[in-house]
Amino acid sequence: MTLDQLPENKTGIIKQINDKNLAIQLLAMGFILGGEVKIERIAPLKDPILITSGTNYISIRKSDAKNIDINPDL
Repeated sequence: MTLDQLPENKTGIIKQINDKNLAIQLLAMGFILGGEVKIERIAPLKDPILITSGTNYISIRKSDAKNIDINPDL
């Protein structure tokens, strides 16, 4: 499952980031592989998505969220 498929207010664990440049940017902001990520809000037109990891909040494009593989928490 990718991050863009996760419903609002649900969490998942980051497995892999498939885009090298995106991975560098997210890792520099504190998002780590194996860390929990939560979808806080989805914009009315479905783009962008507000996500959190720990105490970090970031707004990410849906096209970038498609490059983040996660394991959803059930």
